[in-house]
Amino acid sequence: MEDLPVTISRQAGIYVRSVREQRGLTRRELAEAAGVSERLIASLELGDATGIRLDKLLCICGAVGLSLFMRQAEPKDAPITVGKKPRPKPPKPPQSASYEEHLQYFLENFAINPREGTGEQPWQ
Repeated sequence: MEDLPVTISRQAGIYVRSVREQRGLTRRELAEAAGVSERLIASLELGDATGIRLDKLLCICGAVGLSLFMRQAEPKDAPITVGKKPRPKPPKPPQSASYEEHLQYFLENFAINPREGTGEQPWQ
């Protein structure tokens, strides 16, 4: 049998129903074989079982001959980022510069621009 990707929760129920029907099982027979309620089978197949416990889903899948597995979807070296991306390190400040050059350096690299996204020139 081919791999059946599950990218949305409803797909698991679609696959279970398809295999159940191919094997000629009723919802009641599948529920008894999996040790779950018939109502849970119906909810899963209809896409309403959004909060189904993993152990119950595994029992249902096992009862019809399906299995779940996980596959890494992105390279394992890719960093996991949550929230904002870290700022890149700014260039080194000018060694011998005027006050205006130091101020410009600070404003470009460290200060928050309150006009960002407004179309106005920053710090004018």
